Amino acid sequence: MRILFVTEREGNLYDFSRIKQILGVNKSKLHRELHKLPEKNFVKYKNQYLYNETTLLLLMEKILFERLDKMERERYEL
Repeated sequence: MRILFVTEREGNLYDFSRIKQILGVNKSKLHRELHKLPEKNFVKYKNQYLYNETTLLLLMEKILFERLDKMERERYEL
């Protein structure tokens, strides 16, 4: 199921479950990462929060670097 909203002013908007599915992280980790972001870019629509594409890209970048660091540490521990 793909939930994606497009607005003229905000661009592409993604709901929480779609971001969770794209990033492949659990709910609590995603909540922590969203609260750590300096800018809270979201729109509330019909009792759910929709996040813009910039927020998604920032989260993707952060999680990618965390996973790469983890893989590198595991590699050197062997």
